[in-house]
Amino acid sequence: MGEEAPDRSRFMAWTRRLKRTDITLLVMIFALSVGEGGARFLAPVYLSDQGNAVASIGLLLSTFGVAALASRLVIVSIFRPSAVRWTIALSGLASTTSVLLMTTTSSVPVFTVLIGIHGIGWGIISTVLLTLVLQGKGKRSAAAVIGFYIGVEGLGRAVAPAVAGILGGTLGAANGMRVHIFIYGAAVLVGVLVFRNADQSEVAAERSDGPRRINLTRFRNAPLAAWVAMLTGFYLNTTNAVLNVFFPLLGLSLGFTLGQIGLLAATRSAVSALIRFAAAGLFKVVPFRMLLVPLYVVNAVSTALIGTVAVYPIHFLLWVPNGASRGVLRVGTMAGAMEDSGNDSTTATAALIGAGHDAGRIAGPAIGGLVAAEIGLSAMMMVMPIFFLAVLLPVVLRARTHDADAAATP
Repeated sequence: MGEEAPDRSRFMAWTRRLKRTDITLLVMIFALSVGEGGARFLAPVYLSDQGNAVASIGLLLSTFGVAALASRLVIVSIFRPSAVRWTIALSGLASTTSVLLMTTTSSVPVFTVLIGIHGIGWGIISTVLLTLVLQGKGKRSAAAVIGFYIGVEGLGRAVAPAVAGILGGTLGAANGMRVHIFIYGAAVLVGVLVFRNADQSEVAAERSDGPRRINLTRFRNAPLAAWVAMLTGFYLNTTNAVLNVFFPLLGLSLGFTLGQIGLLAATRSAVSALIRFAAAGLFKVVPFRMLLVPLYVVNAVSTALIGTVAVYPIHFLLWVPNGASRGVLRVGTMAGAMEDSGNDSTTATAALIGAGHDAGRIAGPAIGGLVAAEIGLSAMMMVMPIFFLAVLLPVVLRARTHDADAAATP
């Protein structure tokens, strides 16, 4: 009890220091995660209902990641601090409108264009919001700040599949997507109204008096830790996409209901979110560098085993450690990127981390769908995470070693 009281008082003191823009960010991140996460949870089911094959579903949904990645590469160069409100408004409008139209078409080319527009909107708004988080760090611990904010995002991702599973099972996938994207649109509207009256010096990204143009060399200012966070984000979102896109299809083929599948995804996301809040304290006890390899292995092995289990209750024993490892890996790598980022590289760091996530959203559905068409969904889910673990973990370890050597050099 003696140790809990100081922790609770520090948490309450931190929340009392939240500014109006901080609270707005929390509300927006949570609601956007509920809306966007629920809509994309139901998207593969909607496409399957339209008669699309598994390979086609994977390729279609990978378009989202391609478009989001491209939009981040552009916004990092042309984003203007004075345009925070309009940037959020236009990107949110693009996503909301495109998802609503997606639920009215069975045309593959039209769906591809629409989900691409949604990807552009999401890529822009999520980069801007992460930039605001990075800018608002102040004197607070990087791990605590990033853990708190992406913990709120994770809570939204936990609510999303649970609600989407119920809505999709009762109203159908299309109507479920519509409900979720209305939540998304409402969150954008709230953000626009509040940011209109906010002090732009508190929420703006880095300033520049020169003309804005697309210039990818800005990524050179991003620290090596940001590239580590990008690679880890790529790995996590590859395995995440495999679960989000293909497990609903596999689960339905095993006789699970959409509500049961949503509960599994919600449990995983809830564990991932809650552990993010405690990650900063965990790193004080066990340094993140000691956790990196075990967490990668736990995430890969649990994802692989999920593809082999046909008994529903056993799945909870796999989805919980999968979510926990994902949450700690995200906080640890993103906190390292935050700590090493200067004021001139915050937007580049935010875009780079987001780009890794988007690349995973491309690789997971696209490669997973093609592999599943050849060897089946269950076998694909076993092969994919182990393959990417073997390829990416050595690269991440090498990058971290190089970063540590550079820091030790006088």
